[in-house]
Amino acid sequence: MTGLATVVENTSRLLHASGHAEGLYPAQWVALRYFAEMSEAQRTASALARFQDLAIASVARTVVTLVDKGLLTKRPNPRDARADVLDLTEKGRELLKNDPRLALERALAEIPDEDIESYARTATRLLQRLLELRQYKADG
Repeated sequence: MTGLATVVENTSRLLHASGHAEGLYPAQWVALRYFAEMSEAQRTASALARFQDLAIASVARTVVTLVDKGLLTKRPNPRDARADVLDLTEKGRELLKNDPRLALERALAEIPDEDIESYARTATRLLQRLLELRQYKADG
């Protein structure tokens, strides 16, 4: 298992390092993708915080940075006056064309479907178990 754990760890490290691109940090890329893919009702800082299981303060800092960089804009939320709707700007959409995750998607596209399905099941179980262990440690 040590060999597999090393492969998983090194893959994770490589993917995380690739997220430092185009002047953004990995969390900022996650936020841009999130706001590009979600419906208007989900394009709020608090919804992103729930999605990432993070404190609203850290997500709010990410959002402010992306707004300051001209990648997101805020507008009043027609459903909830307490939370702005966040939209990608044209600059944000253009930047996503250089998303470092695209390299991962291209690499995965080269793997046979049956291997992808097996990997997806295994990776999902691994993630679930790691989250369970994290929660157990936090509770314990």
